[in-house]
Amino acid sequence: MNNVIRLILSMLTFVSSQLTYSQIIAFSDDLATLQTWKAEVDSITGQDMQCLDFNGFQGRSKEAVNAFISTNKLKETRPKAVFLQVGCNASADENVNYENVLFKFPTGVVSTLTDANRRTKCIAISRSDNEMDVENFAGSLYLMVKTVRKAYPGAHLFILPPVNAGDSASDSRCGQLARVANMFCLPFVESPVQLADFKYFWTGERPHVGKLLVLGDSYSEQRRWIKCLEELSDVDVVNLGVSSATIRDRYADRDKYPYSDNPVRTDNAGNHNTLSSQLKKLHRLLKGNDLLQGEKSLEGYVPDVVIIEGGSNDNPDPDFVVNGYAEDIRRDRRTSFAGALWHLTHDLHDTFPDAKIFITTTAGLYYGHTDKPFDFIIKSDQQRAAAKMLGYPTINWDLDGRLSFVFNNSVGTGDGSEAKPFRYNVESNETIDLLHPNEYGARFLAESVLRWMTAGGLF
Repeated sequence: MNNVIRLILSMLTFVSSQLTYSQIIAFSDDLATLQTWKAEVDSITGQDMQCLDFNGFQGRSKEAVNAFISTNKLKETRPKAVFLQVGCNASADENVNYENVLFKFPTGVVSTLTDANRRTKCIAISRSDNEMDVENFAGSLYLMVKTVRKAYPGAHLFILPPVNAGDSASDSRCGQLARVANMFCLPFVESPVQLADFKYFWTGERPHVGKLLVLGDSYSEQRRWIKCLEELSDVDVVNLGVSSATIRDRYADRDKYPYSDNPVRTDNAGNHNTLSSQLKKLHRLLKGNDLLQGEKSLEGYVPDVVIIEGGSNDNPDPDFVVNGYAEDIRRDRRTSFAGALWHLTHDLHDTFPDAKIFITTTAGLYYGHTDKPFDFIIKSDQQRAAAKMLGYPTINWDLDGRLSFVFNNSVGTGDGSEAKPFRYNVESNETIDLLHPNEYGARFLAESVLRWMTAGGLF
């Protein structure tokens, strides 16, 4: 019996020795460049960064990708993070049409419904792995990122610039890699100092957020990222989010198309389901004397933090509208991101002058039902520009949220014809329906909130 116990203990010790719970694994096509990052990364994160290469191959090559995939089959190691660094000894990409590297435009029809009332659209479809061009940053990193997510589920991914730590990440290679990181919704770390924004992640501490008020769309109404935020931090949430809500007014004439003080997802008439309608409801609840069934009074309520979340249900502003943002703010025109956000922030600041206000950008979890899969980047840039003009910090979900569609599209659910369209309400690794986050995807959004709150000086 003692021999059996010793054998079991020996096996448990062996298994335990194969598991690494607090480690960073970093891959580069030049170990000398990567090593310049190690000391500072170790110091800031409190983790030990293990430096590896692609078996001597250049990162943008079939050989490097194959070596990386074979090295990173599903493993027993559990790193907290994986860093990827390519292009250290290479020139910039000549072909930067990365959308066409990743997608076919358009390639078929997609639908949500199967009956006579179904909605169909033409969509872009991710290229298959075997036809992906890996002689560029987008194609090579696509396969590496996909491999990491399968091999190390839950690990954070970061893209490093192909320069020594402390050197300027300003050359054209770095600009291209930053763009690819954006397309994949991954942090592009220009300097090790940026890793301090992830303090909550490295330390496991629960930051104190306090009383949080949320205005938002279905991402907030479904509450998954909010639930994760409650698990990760000390926070007390009042959530007014409504599915299908837009940031912008749908109509400029607010007399003819007024706001509702009880916005619901089933009523999108006029301006009834905008974030400004949620603001109107907030003021009704703050008065506390005109409550509907099931509502609670917010009389005397004062939040510490306010998050304005949305954008998924808005289209990008046309260029001529973006060029007129300053005038929209001056004239209180709420049919653009700038005008709408000015109204929301101006009212919220007047109501809660001591609250810290954050504006989220549009999450990139999914835009697969369109032939413009990166519209969320355009919208996010516009939201960021508007927030900067107004002087408010952003929670950049477009940089951190997981872009499901690049890795999980609806190919296989049909043939793309009118008779058998692709479906875009199927589950993926990060979503319940290729649109809304599941618990796994929501955790990344909640962690992103904490990251940008840290960067915005809240903690």
